[in-house]
Amino acid sequence: IFSDFVSILNISLTDSPYVVGGSSYPPLAIAVLYPFALICKNVFAQYDGVHLTADQLTAKVILHPQFWVALILFFILCTASIIVIRKYRLDFKTSLKVTAIIVFSAPFVYAIMRGNTIYFALIFLLLFLLLYEHPNPIVREISYFCLVIAGLIKIYPLFFGVFLLHKKKIFPAVRIALYFFASFYLSFFLFEAGFDDFFSFTERLGSFMSNDLRLLSGVNLSLTAALYKFFFPLAPDFADGIGFTVLNLSVLALIFLCATVTAVVTKSDFSRYVIASAIVVLIPSISYFYVLIFELLPFMQFLRDYDTLTPKRRRMYTVLFFFLFFTLSILPKNFILHSASVLTMLIVEIVTVTKGEILPRLSRKS
Repeated sequence: IFSDFVSILNISLTDSPYVVGGSSYPPLAIAVLYPFALICKNVFAQYDGVHLTADQLTAKVILHPQFWVALILFFILCTASIIVIRKYRLDFKTSLKVTAIIVFSAPFVYAIMRGNTIYFALIFLLLFLLLYEHPNPIVREISYFCLVIAGLIKIYPLFFGVFLLHKKKIFPAVRIALYFFASFYLSFFLFEAGFDDFFSFTERLGSFMSNDLRLLSGVNLSLTAALYKFFFPLAPDFADGIGFTVLNLSVLALIFLCATVTAVVTKSDFSRYVIASAIVVLIPSISYFYVLIFELLPFMQFLRDYDTLTPKRRRMYTVLFFFLFFTLSILPKNFILHSASVLTMLIVEIVTVTKGEILPRLSRKS
């Protein structure tokens, strides 16, 4: 508990979070917690030079009041931002209910328990979704930068660019790609080591993403982890060989392609939200429970589109969202069923869009 928060606070105070801190987080995901780290600067100084694991350091730091000041400020800022930046206009009573569901939902609670910076990725993604259709071109450009910032913190929210591609806004999508690569390069200069840290970062990230223990872990929701868990007991040599790598990349590429096409083509915002959120959860090879916080987006759209959905889809999504957000489901520390739930949503929407929209269009054209 709180280990992500403490680790990121600590390495954000170093000259090189990759050589000194051994981090695998992108630079902006570390720098965004620097203001909170300043509150605990003197606390971390007490343990400077002492060799401690992340859990051992956390156990010591949480005994200091400065830590709790930083954590509470982090929680209040993130929670208030997510609740206030609302694309969905609800009446007061419904708004209170939805706020309670969000704040006490399993992904939200888990993210606070870990203190992960994924909150900021969600905040900037919400700003993008709120502003990308604004009539003012300057505001729209700001929204594109918000999506870039979300991608710099956690790269996979960039998939929500399908909302622009659906509107045939190709040039804005190209600009977002250019902004992202330029900003990613510049983000390394947030720390004293500068771009010299890049190769250390890629090495750390590669080691983190390919760790066998993380792929076998029950807390990993990714498709890669699901495939690895399936093959490892049956054929461990295959699971650790090039054959599995080729199979895994082929499956991910196929799903990514199908998801992209259906998300761009569909006229349903609900389908687009479900598909985009599922990609954010399932495609990274290491995907921990807090990433389910992005499932709040299709949930909110589900509330808006409830009356337009078929009774069968209403029942299915009611059960799946209830399960994903049920807070006590955190306790077993095994989230294979959560991963299966998100995969079910993804497959249902891909099939629905393909049968209901893509095939009829192809039939009319032929």
